[in-house]
Amino acid sequence: MVRGVNIPGRPTLADVAALAGVSLKTASRAMNEEYGVAQATAERVYAAARELGFRPNRLAQSLAGGGPSAAVGLLIPEVSDPFVAAAVGAIETILSARDLQLITASHGNDPARQHSLVSALVERRVDGLIIMSAPGDASYLRADIKHGLVIVAMDRPIEGLDVDTATVDNEAGAREAVLRLIAVGHRRIAAVVGNTRIWTLARRLDGYRAALAEAGIPIDGSLISEAHAGVQAQAVMREMLERVDPPTAVFAAHHRVGRGVMRAMHDAGASLDLAVFDGVDDNDLLVTPPLVVAASGPDRLGKLAADLLVDRLGGLQTPPRHPVLEPLLLGPDELYVPKLGAVDRADLVKRRPTAVLAYPTGSAAVPAHPRDGSVPAS
Repeated sequence: MVRGVNIPGRPTLADVAALAGVSLKTASRAMNEEYGVAQATAERVYAAARELGFRPNRLAQSLAGGGPSAAVGLLIPEVSDPFVAAAVGAIETILSARDLQLITASHGNDPARQHSLVSALVERRVDGLIIMSAPGDASYLRADIKHGLVIVAMDRPIEGLDVDTATVDNEAGAREAVLRLIAVGHRRIAAVVGNTRIWTLARRLDGYRAALAEAGIPIDGSLISEAHAGVQAQAVMREMLERVDPPTAVFAAHHRVGRGVMRAMHDAGASLDLAVFDGVDDNDLLVTPPLVVAASGPDRLGKLAADLLVDRLGGLQTPPRHPVLEPLLLGPDELYVPKLGAVDRADLVKRRPTAVLAYPTGSAAVPAHPRDGSVPAS
């Protein structure tokens, strides 16, 4: 059982008191701004705290009775994202078994909000942080690492830091998914990617480009979109479908943009082969499921990040580790379920009869569905 993890190098109130030349009780009263401490004495205590990089333990102050369990902060983009929620669940399972308290906060991929949340968690004297980082430099964390804070990056590296990092091979997963589209005859393959300031999505775009290059297919910039959300992806896909020379297949680099792409196809009465990262499980969109899903496995990722953190809290002293998980490539009759892995879709999703849908009269002509074996060369 882990309680009150003692991390070497992290300054304590006793260190502050010794540097300021006051008793521990006086240092405590000064840091808590209690009555009865001379201003000059309080200033010495504050100066010592700043020099040492000491932050008061707000968490311990807020807990009544007994010694608090060690606490871990978890910073994520948003808890409503199913991928993130599955990763969080896996982290909670690992940490709770070791009596580690988890404090979760969402930054919405806003670097300024992430900075603010990090400061708040460090003030609560968390013993470690798992961060699914917002884009932007986070080298401000180096001082806290120097003073003993354990940090693990999950899903994407943290800009400006070299710490233990658990990721998936996003580039390889995207490359293999797009190669499967190419293997069934596609050459005009759209890529709806999302915000490429986010490391994972940038790597997936790299994989898309690599697959086209490997197949000798020129990259058409008009087929690449960085739509950031499902609604934007839906609008982008609608516009692509209305072109004189529309794409014959689509690579969606994120499940949310994949959902938007599928809704646009559904609304237009179109059926294009789709490769998507991390799946789309909306029943109304699965009349024709994706041809291929590259599944990161969020529960695997969360477990790996938690294990890295627990190792460090246990005293492991090694250079930063960077384990990479291989994505799972699933066919149209499979989907990924946390804790179960790849399973037969029919066992979990109530399927309606499948049909190849045609464009409504008056819309742009669409090549025959590749599963019918007649994809024209572009």
